[in-house]
This record gives sequence, structure tokens and C-alpha cells, in this order.
Amino acid sequence: MRGSGKMILRALCLLLPSVLLLAGCTPAGPSADTGTDPADTLPEVTDMTTEAMTEIETETESASVPAYDALMASLDAFPLSFSYDGTDYKGFAGFTETSRTVTPLERGVMTELTLTHPDIPLTFRLETEVFPAESAYEYVVYVTNEGSSDSAVLSGLQFDMSFPSDKPVLSGIGGDAGSTYTPYTTDLSRSRTVRQESTSGRPTHGNFPYFNLSTSEGCGTFIALGWPGTWEASFSYDRTDKVTSVQMGQRGFASRLAPGETARTPRMAFVTYEDTSADDQTNLWRHYYINDVMRKPGGEPTPTTIGISMMSQGMTTNKMNLILSAYEKHGIPLESLWMDAGWYTGAAGEAVSWPSTGTLDMDRSRFPDGMSSIGQWCREHDMLYLLWFEPENVRLDKQTFLRNQPGFKSEWLLDKTLVGTWLEGYLMNLGDPECREWVFNKICKVIDESGITVYRTDFNNDPASAWASADGKDRKGMTENLYVQGYLALWDAIIEKYPYMMLDACASGGGRNDLESMKRAVPLHYSDWFDGNAEDYDTKSRMTQALFAWFPYFKNQVYDLTLDKIRINYAPWSIMPVSSPIAKDAKWDLLRQGYDEYGLVRGYFFADYYQLTPYSLSADRWNAWEFYDPASASGYASVYCGQGSSTTTLQLCLKGLDPERTYTVKDLDGLVDVTAKGSELMSGGLSVTVPEKPYCAILLISAK
Repeated sequence: MRGSGKMILRALCLLLPSVLLLAGCTPAGPSADTGTDPADTLPEVTDMTTEAMTEIETETESASVPAYDALMASLDAFPLSFSYDGTDYKGFAGFTETSRTVTPLERGVMTELTLTHPDIPLTFRLETEVFPAESAYEYVVYVTNEGSSDSAVLSGLQFDMSFPSDKPVLSGIGGDAGSTYTPYTTDLSRSRTVRQESTSGRPTHGNFPYFNLSTSEGCGTFIALGWPGTWEASFSYDRTDKVTSVQMGQRGFASRLAPGETARTPRMAFVTYEDTSADDQTNLWRHYYINDVMRKPGGEPTPTTIGISMMSQGMTTNKMNLILSAYEKHGIPLESLWMDAGWYTGAAGEAVSWPSTGTLDMDRSRFPDGMSSIGQWCREHDMLYLLWFEPENVRLDKQTFLRNQPGFKSEWLLDKTLVGTWLEGYLMNLGDPECREWVFNKICKVIDESGITVYRTDFNNDPASAWASADGKDRKGMTENLYVQGYLALWDAIIEKYPYMMLDACASGGGRNDLESMKRAVPLHYSDWFDGNAEDYDTKSRMTQALFAWFPYFKNQVYDLTLDKIRINYAPWSIMPVSSPIAKDAKWDLLRQGYDEYGLVRGYFFADYYQLTPYSLSADRWNAWEFYDPASASGYASVYCGQGSSTTTLQLCLKGLDPERTYTVKDLDGLVDVTAKGSELMSGGLSVTVPEKPYCAILLISAK
């Protein structure tokens, strides 16, 4: 992927969250102005977005993960619990291992075991992955009825884990839709029990199934639950035994299995740490996420990019080509085009507004060539080309839809959801293989014709009620379980056919960004909040600061071009357009400056991450964060003074620097010019004074 401006080394991939308090920072005197462009102080190194990550990521690691080794050494005590036909089982005690397959991964090892029990006519398959370099491991269990008749009821299928704990503390962030990714910290020794759950079927709306369980000072485990459906989790502390018990699983599963059927658990992931500071914990998680969770489309690291976006609704091929030509004429090096909802027809082939999804048929009246000429432009200009899909919802008249979609079966539609709202519609049953194949073929037709390189799926639906109503007797949770498997299988089929394809997960913003989804996709549109509150930079600065600790890759978008808004939106995927490319007063010079500045910082988004200011809901605050690459001894900090701040000066301590090296810190506007040792910049700090509110300063950090 083409870059713009000066490229920076993408760097070592460590990182993660925690709300960190800043204290004891005193000013460091600025050095004399030399008149040098701050960008010239940065090392000239290759942008790593198209190259192998770094040495630490490619070297072979032979070290084990003690927690994982202990788990696999005693399968009798494996932390799985369930009930079958009224009898409770814990672990795999009494099971016989019938097969074992070990497969090397790029950075770890996958092990698959099949196990059977003489009293249970079901086959259990345990799939584990271990990543020694990040001290991380994952597991998931599949249960299959290989017999010729229905099984008895399998229920309570969950994971029960225990962690020795002297001072247990649970931390994380809230989900999207109301929680706005707000961090929390809970002392379990006081609270005793904390419960979280997803009841809507969109797993990261409200709650966020990513947790940091600190069991003692500097020691603990990150725990993530990957389940794109309903889930439940509880954390309970026993003061007598000094143990924290953790239970996680699909919410309320209790079902018989038909012959040939498979039920599965959520995917569980763990990143362990010992004697590790809060900042290093953050980076350990990010290191795992970047290396072992994020897909590499076509075998390459996920690229950073900057470009434009617009709705497909109201757009035509000719309009789009004129817009792209305007950016080229004004020398804006677009790297990506995002075309959102509204390119399809209604039930009878008519033009419709964007919520009327279901046919997945291109509106030829507006895109007569199926968007292929747009795709050709993107290929010729080396641009990513994203197109929005919502393949799971049918918001059309049912009979007209069925009449005009030959081969589609009415039984593939589950009950309506969101009844009485503007998003009311039927849910496609992706748990049905035939339905899933129909959807897959429709999607492939659009991909093949349009030439898109990024598949974006949305899910404006709370599916839990439709799943539950389809369950039937002794089938509680089975529709959901099969649906989740089908949804993941659909994505896997797209990836298999189009291995270069990036996938983006959206569900009314950040509603379906669980770990299992993130193993396949990136969470670009992390909240719908800014669709209706585009100028709420108070919330955006908070969200961005908190989210970078957990998700290294997402999208930020500028709606109204000002310098502070441009800078606060620098992210791995940045959308930065002019308001109208045909307007005489379009801010092309300001946009060009934004693209050039993005070239200076883009290479650091996968580097070490530090929150430089404490998270706060108060309007009277600053938001500052830093990316630093130890390999190149360089990085940048984003320092945002909001409108509600009571002061235009902030005393700031940097983090992660080499205390013995000398660094130059300059901003892009001539406000900061400091040369000092790393130890001084991390303890004494530096002073940032901005000329007005709001204002965003970008500090470039480089070792001399």
C-alpha cells in the first residue's frame, strides 16, 4: 500500500490498557529554536505496513507458557463443565483421548484432541493454540453427535477457571452503545462477585468481553471471550481460599443435539504476565493482538491507510468517478475508498433507501457496470476499495422478496426483530447451510464484479429474540449456536476464496467485535455515536485514548476540516475528505497538510502505546497518548486540549523511552522544541502550551 510523506518504522508490537495517573512532572526547558522542520529529526526508515513486522515477531520461540502446559498436562482438570442427561461433569475425567493432531502455526502451535466418554454418546473435540512469545494461549471445545438419534440434553456448557489471588482486581472497558468504552477497575476482594452478560446477541454492545484480572501486584491474566452471540461471565473471590473463580460461556445453553449436529463453546484467550507494570501489561496484550489475533490479508500485515468515504445511496458511477478525479487533480494521494450502504435494489428490483436490505442485487440504474469501473480506478491507483454489506437482514416485503428471488426458501427467514422500529426486518438463518450458501454466492457475485478489496459487514439487529423463538423443545440456545457457527463459516469461506480480502466487522457501530470475530476482521466503525454527533470531540478523544489500549486497529473520520479535528482523527484507517470536492472554497491545502502529517505518524500505530493522561469524564481535561518504537527510538504523541479545559498548558511526562539516550521532541507548529535525556522526559517531563481551545498538538519524538 502506497504511503504519503515520510514513512516511519512500524515497530515492535507490544501494548495494552489501564487507566494510568500522571504525577510528579516538572517542566523541562526547551532548547533554542534551530528552524529545523520537526519531520527532519525523524529516522528515515521503511514503513512496515507492507513488510514483516520486526525481528521479535519472526524469530522462533521455544519457551513454554506455564499456565498452558499445566492445563494440557492434566486434562482431567480441564476447566470445562457441563451437564449431560442430568449428570454433572467437570473436566475430561473419565474421557479417553482417541486422537491428537499437532500443527505448527506461524508463531505457535495448534493442538486438536478428540475425546469420548463411555456414558456420553457425543464426541468432544478440544482445539488449543499456544503463542509462547506473548505468553498467550486459546482454546475452544466442539461437541458432536455422531450417532443416528437425538442425544439427551447437554446444558451448562461453560468454562470454570480458578486463579490464586491475594489482591484480585478486575479491569477493562465498557462496550459500545451507551458505555462508550469507559474504563473500569473493580476490587474483587471488596465486591466479591462481578457479573457481566450480553443479552441482545450483539456481544460488545454495553459490555466488552475483554478483561484484565490482576491476581496480585504486577501479576495476572488477560481473559477474552470470543462469542458473537449472547454470553455471560462471572468473577467471584473467595477470601478464605484466596481464589478468584471465573465462569464464562454462551448464555443459557441447554439443548439436545440432532444426529450430525455440532455445538461449540466460545473461544477463550489468555495472556499471562508476572511482575509487569500496567503500561507493559497494555503492550503485552497489544503484542498478542497484533501478532496472533489480527489476520494478515494475503499474508501481509494489515495496512494503514488514509482516504475518503461516502454513502452508496444517492451515488452513481459517474459521480464517483468525478469525485475521484477531483482528488487526483488537487494532488491528494488517496489510498482508500469506503463506499457505505445503499448500492442494492428492493424486493422488486426498484431503487430503495439504505435500510431496505435483503436482495444483495446491485442497482444497475445507478451502477450499470456493477461498480467495476470504480474498482478499476482503485486498482490503477493502488487504493483499498471497501464496500458495505448487510447480508443477514431482510427489510423488505416478504412475499415480494420470495417471488423475485428464485431458489430462496421461506424457512430460511427467522422471526422479525426490532419490531416497531425503522430497522424492523427478518433475520436470515445463517445456521442453515443452504441459506448460507445462497448468501455467499450473492456476496461473491458483487465482489467479483466490483473488484472490492475490503468486505465490510454490518448487522443492525438484536438477534437474540429471533434465535430463542426458533429453538423448540429441549433446544434452548441451539439456534444461536448454529447461527454463530454459520456466521463464522461464511466469513471463513470469503477469506478462503479471497485471501487478500480485508474484512471489517460492524454491528450498529461496535456491537460485534468479540475475539472470534476479530480473528477474522478489524473493527473499523467502532461506534455509531459520531454518525449523529460528529462534532463531539470530547467523547471522541476519550474513546480513542481508551480504545487504542485494547484494539490496535480501527477507523477515525473527519467530518469538518479544521487542524485540531484532522489530528485527533489520526488512526490506522483515517478518513479525511473535503466537504465537497467541487466547491470553490474546498480546503484542499488543509487536507493536503493532513495527508502529509499522517505520513509522519502512520508507521507508529503498531508500536508501544502509552496513555499519558488519566481517563476522565470531566470536560476540564486533556487527552494525551503516545506511540513509541524502541527499535528506531522514535515515536509520536497526540496531545489534545479540549474546549472545556480550564488551562491551555499541560505538563506532560513521556513514557517508554531509553533513560540514557538523548531525545529531541518537537511539535508540528513550533510550540515545543526540547532536547533532553529520556530519564528527564519521563520524570521531569515537558510543558505543552497551545494557543487556543480546542487544539491538538502532535509531538514528534526521536533519539539523537
